[in-house]
Amino acid sequence: MGRRSCAICAVGIICSSLLIVGIGLIVTQVFRTMMHNRLKKEIVLVEGSRVFESWRRPPPPVYMELFFFNMTNVDAFLAGAKPQVTQVGPYTYRQYRYRANVSMVENGTKVSAYNTKSFVFLRERSVGDPSEDSITTVNIPAWAVMNKLKDSFWKASMMSVWMNSIGSGLFTTRTVNELVWGYEDPVLALNWLIINAMFFKKKNGTSNGEFVYHTGQQNYLDFGRVVTWKGQSQLTFWTSNQSNSINGSDSAFHPLLDKNERIYIFTPDLCRSIYMEFEKDVDVKGIPAYRFTPPRSVLASKEENPANEGFCVSPQECLGTGLLKVSPCRKGAPVVASFPHFYLADEKYVAAIEGMSPEREHHQTFLDINPTTGVIVRANKRAQVNILINRISGFV
Repeated sequence: MGRRSCAICAVGIICSSLLIVGIGLIVTQVFRTMMHNRLKKEIVLVEGSRVFESWRRPPPPVYMELFFFNMTNVDAFLAGAKPQVTQVGPYTYRQYRYRANVSMVENGTKVSAYNTKSFVFLRERSVGDPSEDSITTVNIPAWAVMNKLKDSFWKASMMSVWMNSIGSGLFTTRTVNELVWGYEDPVLALNWLIINAMFFKKKNGTSNGEFVYHTGQQNYLDFGRVVTWKGQSQLTFWTSNQSNSINGSDSAFHPLLDKNERIYIFTPDLCRSIYMEFEKDVDVKGIPAYRFTPPRSVLASKEENPANEGFCVSPQECLGTGLLKVSPCRKGAPVVASFPHFYLADEKYVAAIEGMSPEREHHQTFLDINPTTGVIVRANKRAQVNILINRISGFV
C-alpha cells in the first residue's frame, strides 16, 4: 500500500511538472507572438516610431578608410613588364550621414528622402597628410578619353599628338587629395568631352538622388525597401530586366530576420543591386547577430552564374568572375569594380599584378545584423576601383 501511494505521488508530481512545463511553453509562445507583433508595428519608418529618428540621422560613427596602389614600375610596364604596386594607406575620413527632405507619401506607406554624406579627414587615424602625400597611378582622364576614341584611328592619333604636346601621359603622380576630390586636367577641359573621373569629386555634402522607401506599415517584410531611385523603379544601365531591377534596401532591414533569407542591397556606387547570404552567428559587444556577406556568385562570370549575363556591357565586354564594369553609369569611363585585392575573383586577375594579396579577414564585405530588430550592429563595406586598360590603336 505504501509503495502504491508513493507511485501515485510520483505520478502526480510528474503530471504536475508536465502541466507546469506545458503552461510555461504556452505562455512563452504567446509572449513571443505578442512581442513579434509589437515589433512589426513599431519598427516602421513613420514620424514618432522607435526607429525613425535613428534612420534619419544614424547615430553610430562611420569611418571611410582609403587605400591606394602606388605604381612603382611605370616605364617597365609600358615596355611590357607586369605592373608592380604597393598599397599605401589608410587615409581615414569620418563620414557624416543624414537623410534630407524627408517626407511621407501615399498615406504614410512610403517615405522619400535624399541620402546626404559629408566627410572630415582624421589625421590621427591616417598614415600621412593627403595634401602632401603623392601616389603614382593610372591617369583616369587620359584613359577615359582614349577609350572614347578607340573606334576612330584618326581621332585617336590627333588626341595622342595633343596629349603628348601638353605632357599628359598614361600615368600620373597626384596628391591623395587630388585623387579623392578631383583636380583640373587639360584633357577634361575639352568642351566636347566631360568625364567625371573621380568617384568622390563634388560628393562632399551632396546626395546621390532621391530615394523612395516602403515604411513597412503594410508589410513588415518591406521595411526600408527601395521603391524608386531618382524617380525610376528600374535601372537602364544593363541589358536585362533582372539586372536592372532595384531590389532590397540601402541600409535598413526588416525585423525578425531569418538565417535562410537572402538579403538584397541596392548600391548606387555599383549602379545595381547585390545580395548577401548568411555566413555565421556572431556576438557584437553582447548583442547577438547574424553575419551576412556577398557570396562569390554576386560578381561571378556569366559562365559561372548565367543570371549575371545582363551585367555584361556587351558580349565583347563581359569580364570574368570578381569584376563588374560600371562604365554604363560612369559616362563611359572604363571603370571596373571589384572587392579589394580581387578577393573572390579569378586567380588570373590576382596573378596579373604584382602586389595583390587577397585575404578574407581584410577584404571581405559583411553586415552583422541583430535578427530580432533588423538593426545593423557592425558592418564593413570593402570595394576596389579599377581602370580597365589595353592597347588602343592610334595612341603611342
